[in-house]
Amino acid sequence: MNKSEFLETLRTQLSGQMQEGKAAAHVRYYEEYIETQVRDGQSESEVLSKLGDPRLIAKTLLDTDSEADQQPHAKQQGYSYQEDRGSQSDSVKKRHYKLDLSTWYGKLAVIAIAALVIVLLIFIVGTLLPILIVVSIVLYLISHFRKR
Repeated sequence: MNKSEFLETLRTQLSGQMQEGKAAAHVRYYEEYIETQVRDGQSESEVLSKLGDPRLIAKTLLDTDSEADQQPHAKQQGYSYQEDRGSQSDSVKKRHYKLDLSTWYGKLAVIAIAALVIVLLIFIVGTLLPILIVVSIVLYLISHFRKR
């Protein structure tokens, strides 16, 4: 088995069993791991034999993923949350949301936020620039008349 067969088997085993973004991240991890080990002097076959059967790796990843989904901090629709019960009373619950950037709506949210920041910067610069120009001219004229 070569690297591409290993990765394809892993991809096939994970496909449809877990979120596409997670599966792709796992495949990328193993691809980078193999490449790093080969660069460090091991042969591709040595690295693959140490890793073992990609079907077993996929099963382990799927089992770990399903166990994580059964935790009380389970992910729902790309968001994860957990209840924080700090020093405040137990009746107060805080939720921390984490956006899953491996989904299409996570990427869309990042793009929308970046666009909003750019629009705000343009608005601020467009509003302040004329004011700064006028103030600069007035200060120049004041300094010019003081010199006379």
